[in-house]
Amino acid sequence: MTRVPTLLTIVPVLMSSILPGCVRRGTHEVVINELAQARLDQDQLQSEMRRQVQRRDDMIRARETEIARLQGEILRLENQLARAQSALAQANTEVGRLDVILGQRGAEFRLLEARLQALNQVEQEIRERNRIYEEVLQRFQSLIDGGQLTVSIVRGRMVIQLPQDILFQSGSAALAADGTRTLQEVGAVLADLPDRGFQVEGHTDDVPIATERFPSNWELSSARAMSVIRVLLASGVDPDRLSGAGYGEHQPVASNEDAEGRRLNRRIEIVMLPNLDVIATTRLP
Repeated sequence: MTRVPTLLTIVPVLMSSILPGCVRRGTHEVVINELAQARLDQDQLQSEMRRQVQRRDDMIRARETEIARLQGEILRLENQLARAQSALAQANTEVGRLDVILGQRGAEFRLLEARLQALNQVEQEIRERNRIYEEVLQRFQSLIDGGQLTVSIVRGRMVIQLPQDILFQSGSAALAADGTRTLQEVGAVLADLPDRGFQVEGHTDDVPIATERFPSNWELSSARAMSVIRVLLASGVDPDRLSGAGYGEHQPVASNEDAEGRRLNRRIEIVMLPNLDVIATTRLP
């Protein structure tokens, strides 16, 4: 800052200009006026400096106030940041927990979806089996009306049941002529049912048999089942879709205590087997 000469520095200069001679009145007045002007200038300068100092002090106080406000704002933001970080940590923990739950729910959903798909395939198989059952009933209606066979659903399987009296003589596995004709009609229908397997099952009453050919009812029931299978094969049923079994007297449908019950137990059953492909691919998880 440029320093303004004070009155004390101006006076010697003025005095040197008038000494050593006598001071004239006009010159004295000039000096007095210059001194007065110098004092006025110095007063104005000092006033201006005081104003500048005051402005500087006001600015400093304003800046200090702003700094204090900003420090308070920083503290408030730091506290807010700490709370936000704490909330974020809690949220991350919750997200992790929800991810675990979501994974579990996803696995449960996939399991339920697989089960639903399996049930849909089983339902489709049941509908197809019922359709076949209705078709078989219609095509066998004349044989059913004539008492030559019955068709029913037993434990979820379609069973064509033929009484022994129509097919075989007592103690024999040779088919009677009427029995052969009935089985030929049955075979023609079964041959038209693609992708369906059938098991021919022989059953007897509990009256024991002991002949050279049939030492027990097991052999008799098995031989009768094989006799039926031969006729079905000759009627066009695919051999890959046929199997035979002999149960003897061990799966009765009636009591063996009377003649009527024993007559009902002596029978041939042709059972439509479940679709093994569906069972293999629709196993419930």
